[in-house]
Amino acid sequence: MDNIQKLNLIWLDMFDFLTYRKKVSICEECGVTIDIRRNITKNKTKLLNIISEQEYFKMEALSDDESMNSALKEYEKESIQVLCVYDKEYPSLLKEINNPPLLLYCKGNIQLLNTECVGIVGTRKPTDYGKLETRIFTKKLAENGLTIVSGMSMGVDAIAHATTLEVKGKTIAVLAGGFYHVYPAMNMNLFKKIIENNLAITENRPSVSIQPYMFPVRNRIIAGLSRGVLLTEAGVSSGSIHTRNYAIEFNREIFAIPGKLSSLESEGCNRTIKEFSTSIVLSPNDILDVLHIDYSKNTNKNDFQLDFSEQTIIKYIKSDKKSFQDLLEHTHLVPNQLNAILISLQMKGLIDKLPGNYYLAN
Repeated sequence: MDNIQKLNLIWLDMFDFLTYRKKVSICEECGVTIDIRRNITKNKTKLLNIISEQEYFKMEALSDDESMNSALKEYEKESIQVLCVYDKEYPSLLKEINNPPLLLYCKGNIQLLNTECVGIVGTRKPTDYGKLETRIFTKKLAENGLTIVSGMSMGVDAIAHATTLEVKGKTIAVLAGGFYHVYPAMNMNLFKKIIENNLAITENRPSVSIQPYMFPVRNRIIAGLSRGVLLTEAGVSSGSIHTRNYAIEFNREIFAIPGKLSSLESEGCNRTIKEFSTSIVLSPNDILDVLHIDYSKNTNKNDFQLDFSEQTIIKYIKSDKKSFQDLLEHTHLVPNQLNAILISLQMKGLIDKLPGNYYLAN
């Protein structure tokens, strides 16, 4: 790694007392194409205009090659790729926002950073309705080539990532803290699955512990990477409202799924629709239309000749999930017959089996 600009930023990122603004100021004062670390003594006067003398001595103490090489070897050992805002691989959309991350620590396939992305966010405690709609929208968007971006939190985030992996789509998880502090811990297996063929990123170096303020700051990255942001179910105090606000600021498309007027979990979505009437989406196709993505080539349902029972089942579960028992009562089939038909429809990709032995048409 001989990119002086990147090395400067990696070195500056080693110091927790350096805020984003201070790092930018140091680069502007000293010159980002100059090796700031190795010229720290020459730049002392300039640095003391930005940092305290105590902070200067801390930086001077870690200006040796051994400290720098140790950090770089650690990242290489942990298969962590580091992108800086000056790299050609750095996502072009993200570079457009206010205060883009100076560094992105990445695990996985960094080529996903410059694909067509859509953010999917929402409450950490979704209702059955929220879980269902998140799965439906994620599945269709991922199957049509969009990269699903979310924050790997509990609830909607985790469902969006997991559903994308199920359909072998592309997904990017944006972490709030460093890679050594994956949060929540219960999503560690999900994290490991994501980095196998997809991507996890964070603007914090691996050893940084997560802090509450990092979540809303992280959300600007989700919005910045995405052409549009979808709220599947969100309350008015949900962190996903921060993501929505960033999307507005960055001139991204905003999408929201309507919910019951009495549902607190959907209040953030419903208010978004009230404030931005064009944000309402009733099906994944609404989003694909706005983003000018041709989904006709992925529609193969008419290729199958369906018998009367199959047509009856699909029509019955088209707009709402139904249990196996519901289907028995509606079709008057015996359990073995119904089960065989459901398996056949699943294999054709026409229906999904949901948790709790429920079914829904695609």
